[in-house]
Amino acid sequence: MNLSLLKRLLVGNLVVYGIVGALFAYAYFFPSNNATFASNNTGFTNDAPFISIMLPTPTPFAQNVAPSAPVTIRTVVPLETPIPVTPVAKVASAAPPPQAAIVRDDALVPPTNINILLLGTDQRPGQSNWRTDTIILLTINQAEKTVGLLTIPRDLYVTIPSVGKQRINTADFYGKYYNYPGGGPNLVKTTIEQNLGVRVHYYIRGGFDAFRKAIDILGGIDVAVDCPLYEQDFYDDYGHATLNFKPGLQSMDGVTALRYARSRYTTNDYDRGRRQRQVILAMWDKATSLNLLPRWPQLYQEMSDSIQTDLSPTELAALAYIGTQLRMDKIKSRAIDNRVTQSYITPEGAWVLSPNMQKIHPLLVEFFAPVTDGVDAVAVENATIQITGGNLQTAQIAQTALKRQGINAALQTNPIPLAQKSTLTLYKNKPATAQRLAALLRLDPATSILHSGEPNAPADIVINLGRDYNACQK
Repeated sequence: MNLSLLKRLLVGNLVVYGIVGALFAYAYFFPSNNATFASNNTGFTNDAPFISIMLPTPTPFAQNVAPSAPVTIRTVVPLETPIPVTPVAKVASAAPPPQAAIVRDDALVPPTNINILLLGTDQRPGQSNWRTDTIILLTINQAEKTVGLLTIPRDLYVTIPSVGKQRINTADFYGKYYNYPGGGPNLVKTTIEQNLGVRVHYYIRGGFDAFRKAIDILGGIDVAVDCPLYEQDFYDDYGHATLNFKPGLQSMDGVTALRYARSRYTTNDYDRGRRQRQVILAMWDKATSLNLLPRWPQLYQEMSDSIQTDLSPTELAALAYIGTQLRMDKIKSRAIDNRVTQSYITPEGAWVLSPNMQKIHPLLVEFFAPVTDGVDAVAVENATIQITGGNLQTAQIAQTALKRQGINAALQTNPIPLAQKSTLTLYKNKPATAQRLAALLRLDPATSILHSGEPNAPADIVINLGRDYNACQK
């Protein structure tokens, strides 16, 4: 008997069986997920390809939604579902805002875009009702490698299919209550499609603990806090706290970031939405820097019990790969806010936001428009930029803000006296860049731009941020 040959055959069989076993294990632990989508409206053609993964055919939308069992749909009454809106004093309200026709713009979303709805709920185990207090539309342009975040306010007063006029943050609950095909998240998708004219391909939903866990898995994040935030009596599932966030680059663990993103009683929902987008971008920065792709199976297993999504494990892995290629220096961060909505008190005495579609549509057009570089004057000048100032934290915020707009500036960390007035000193003739910097930093170009003939300057343009610089740019 040839023992050497027998040994090689045995080792070869073990390898083959090991590979097969690993494949079966992956299929067991990471089963595919059959997605249900909002509608098959032929007016929407943005079926975005997911690398080589095409979107499944959307499930047709039925106007009259009925439970799976042939029984009468339960009537929602206030005592049974205490979701309704925050009550306000009964006052005389203006006439209901005119309901403009929804703009059906077939060319609104580029065909290579992927639209993913990020949903954050206050649902807790055993709770019979809940609200979706965080609704952010993430759009990824696969051709341009760019990303956009659009906050949809929870108080937006919309028509929820088969429910009627309600705040959009109740759609998730009603979808479950009425056994809507695809559940609550799919009803949120349909509501957005039918009220804003935007097709949503996927959703990712999580509660507070999922948010905290994700940040802790990343090892914490660094958030550029641009506006001070103080709340003395903040209380959540993790206890009581006094929140006191001062401007600067702040390192946060999961609980701290969650509190920063959730606080609203000393500010408002628009400011909270802005902070939530900041935290998401900080998470993205950290995930990209850690090169998490090799750890994807482990990360998925750690998070799978905390989030719900209609993305399969394979699609999530593909999305993670796309994330490593995105240009984080060309980010659009937008919101549907009080500039495109109208405050309205319903006949029931609830304060809501009525959408003005004539104003929202141009916002959406700009939001989905591809970010093109072009060979503009700033790119041609190719200036080197340095930021300095008497307040290092403020300088770090400005550096992060400029980076988000595609402008890389070096940070001078040596302390200098804090100037009364901010200046942009040109040591080389770079006028277009100076004008752009002044606009982004909200400085008056007529008084802040200075010229110098110093030959040994550390950069073409040196930004010195003084007491007049306001990092809080809402």
